[in-house]
Amino acid sequence: MTRLTRNRLFFSNLGSILGLLSLTLRADQVRISIDCANPGVSISRNMLGLSYETSLMLPDSSGVHYFRPDNQPLINIFKTTGVKSLRIGGNSVDAPKVPIPTESDIRSFFEFARAAGVKVIYSVRLEESTNSGALPPSNAESAGKIAKLIHDHYSNVLDCFAIGNEPDYFRGQNYAVYPSKWKAIRDAILAVYPQATFAGPDQNPSPVLSRQMVHEFGDGSGRLVMVTQHTYPFGCSYKNPNERSDIGKLVPLDAAASREKMLSPAAYRTYQNIYKGIADAIAGTSISYRLTECNSFWFSGLKGASDSYASALWAVDFLNWWASHGADGLNFHTGDRTGGDLSMDCRYAAFVTSRQGYEARPLAYGMKLFDLAGHGKRLNTAVGSATNFIAYACLDNDSVSVTLLNTSHGPEAKDRAVEIDVDVPLLSSNAEILFLRSRNDDVSGGPADVTLGGAPIKEDGSWNGQWTQLPSAAATGNRLTLTMPPASAAVVKFSVHHSLRNSPASSRVE
Repeated sequence: MTRLTRNRLFFSNLGSILGLLSLTLRADQVRISIDCANPGVSISRNMLGLSYETSLMLPDSSGVHYFRPDNQPLINIFKTTGVKSLRIGGNSVDAPKVPIPTESDIRSFFEFARAAGVKVIYSVRLEESTNSGALPPSNAESAGKIAKLIHDHYSNVLDCFAIGNEPDYFRGQNYAVYPSKWKAIRDAILAVYPQATFAGPDQNPSPVLSRQMVHEFGDGSGRLVMVTQHTYPFGCSYKNPNERSDIGKLVPLDAAASREKMLSPAAYRTYQNIYKGIADAIAGTSISYRLTECNSFWFSGLKGASDSYASALWAVDFLNWWASHGADGLNFHTGDRTGGDLSMDCRYAAFVTSRQGYEARPLAYGMKLFDLAGHGKRLNTAVGSATNFIAYACLDNDSVSVTLLNTSHGPEAKDRAVEIDVDVPLLSSNAEILFLRSRNDDVSGGPADVTLGGAPIKEDGSWNGQWTQLPSAAATGNRLTLTMPPASAAVVKFSVHHSLRNSPASSRVE
């Protein structure tokens, strides 16, 4: 072997060693590519919503309404978090022991909704305590009176009506009983509100029932404009939900394992299965769909998981995933307490009543982060081979918002160096970022541990988070560079050429 050959071999091996070393040193690097030239689905203006129990419309023991137009802290936190849709329903809408709201209750509720700037999905009662198949006239009559009041005073606040909640109690009966009851109440509403539209069936994942609803009421005269689904993708909060007659006997799931489940990419399989059932039901129609009642774990949520910082990271991803799949929106079920005849402290709440107003739970921070970025048209993004890292992007006029989630956490988790490559030149070197963080990067952290833009959401509903300007060197040509700490989410905003404003967009991602 000649000296020249040996030298070439040496430098070749050295290059391989340096290449492997480079890969090792860059193992925490994330490369993201964004297609700005071909915008996709437009995000619904009413994407972000909340869902409450009908029982919360009733006055408390002091005669005070929760939903009232002078409840300024509640109005503030609705506006701060970006809530645009308010669904009222839940188990209590059909619970025999829960009174149907009075005219005073309804007026207070809708005056609040008007002040908060939200559209209402209003549920009326379907089920009665009787087991007979005949419809007691009280439901149709009360629905007609409620609809007349809304038509005369609040038609510009109403999105649509819903009838009943989770009609799986009809499984033991002939299916024909359900649509006959539903139709009778619908007709009573249309008699006084001819322009009314409807959503349904407000059911846990049931592709068969969704298809039946579309077939039965989905034509022009049926007035069904939206298929509505309930989704708690991680199941029940307790191992033995059948013990509900004695809450003290309920055994909760392990909180640490449940947090890991919330942050695992395995959740996408659940989302996809639910989405397919809905998409198949509405295929070939103009009917939209919405998750009108959703959250992490059903049965009012799991302590240590649903109320932890992990829920904030999960909510950011959950909202973005469904937005990218054409959902009209999501309504996170919330309140101080949730349930019908059995009412429990709400662990998955976005916020709960406190001394000075409302305490924002981690979920509210995830909602707010989405509100800061989830507008305009979806952009296709691709994350390289990195694990535990998620990216979404939107184009709103000439402004691009990129949502980043570094879900790696725990003692071994490290900062991630991120490179964002855009297929068009940046309009300038100006780019800004805002972080969602938990103290010590702890996914088990509670409300007092979470900040967005370095600030909390206060009890009066205000928020003073700050954007940080990225160094000019971080935004050059078609590339942005930044660092993402463990267990963090962020929104990065920058501008691209304005000619992209009028790019076509599809109406739904299939």
